[in-house]
Amino acid sequence: MKKNLYFIPGTMCDLRLWSAMIDELNCLHPNEFQYHFLNISKQTSIDEIIDDINKQLPNEKIILIGFSLGGYLASAFAVKYAEQIEKLLVISNMPCALPDLEIKERSRTVAWIKKHGYRGIPLKRILALLDITAQRNNGIIHLIKEMDSTLGKETLLHQLLTTTKRQDLLIPLSKLQMNKFFCFGRNDSLVPIYTLDKFRNIDKRMTLDVFDDTGHMLPLEKPKELACWLGAKLAEKNFH
Repeated sequence: MKKNLYFIPGTMCDLRLWSAMIDELNCLHPNEFQYHFLNISKQTSIDEIIDDINKQLPNEKIILIGFSLGGYLASAFAVKYAEQIEKLLVISNMPCALPDLEIKERSRTVAWIKKHGYRGIPLKRILALLDITAQRNNGIIHLIKEMDSTLGKETLLHQLLTTTKRQDLLIPLSKLQMNKFFCFGRNDSLVPIYTLDKFRNIDKRMTLDVFDDTGHMLPLEKPKELACWLGAKLAEKNFH
């Protein structure tokens, strides 16, 4: 029987985020996994989004995988619905409150869009998300632009307004008796890895792996390496 994997995307991302990685995972583990892609609904709070995700899931323990914003939502789901999680895998996210600088930047972005409209994600912003080794990869740049264009202005405003106010989930997560796997790109400008690193000593059920030569967009920048990581973590037995 195939293992069911449930994925939550990041800000202005959809199932295309996972496509290259899933192709690699299928090569490594043919006919082993069934993939399910969850939606980030347009609710008015993170808690309501989490409840909506719960409605999309079966009444059984699941393997939940989240990227960036989806990683935070997956962590929040695990805290609220711990009994439903078999394994939690978080990519390119630290599940805690956003720093003041990022909150201010989001506020400026929202104000600008409301006043001037939205013409799509700027190339400068895309390049800031990528490691220097991926900044000339036109395929990755095009895919990020396409996902952004498909989702559009209203989705961006909703995600910025609704998901900026975040609780620090690291302590609540550390108390949960489940497997928790985190991974990041070493050159991810959005994730201060050092903060999570100290929790490895507190939470023996948490593992943290770092990928070299990678920025924030790990599933696009290193799909084969991420597929290997996922396959290895999914094969690990649960802690006792």
